[in-house]
Amino acid sequence: MTSTAITALHRGRAVDPGQVLTGPLCGVGLCWLEPGDSIELAADGVEHTVYVTAGAGLAGTDDIDVPLAEGTAVTLPLGGRATLFAGEAGLEYFHAVLAVPAVPQEGAS
Repeated sequence: MTSTAITALHRGRAVDPGQVLTGPLCGVGLCWLEPGDSIELAADGVEHTVYVTAGAGLAGTDDIDVPLAEGTAVTLPLGGRATLFAGEAGLEYFHAVLAVPAVPQEGAS
């Protein structure tokens, strides 16, 4: 027999999917940035995927700023950094975090 788990993702609530799923997905949540607020994402040992569900803003790195609007998705690969900036109406986004297994470096024992 299988069991079913239903979790409501409300703004600001993160969920550990490892309790019901296997694989690299280690965190999901619906997040909200107030107008003018920002948050830095660092892909140290993980990758980030963000899907904008409402509002607008920017995803910025040292090299480029990318406009964010409802329906826009951004993936931050391993080792990357970006800052999400909320626009005048704020920014709501679904955030998924995926674990990346460590790869032994050549010559390491």
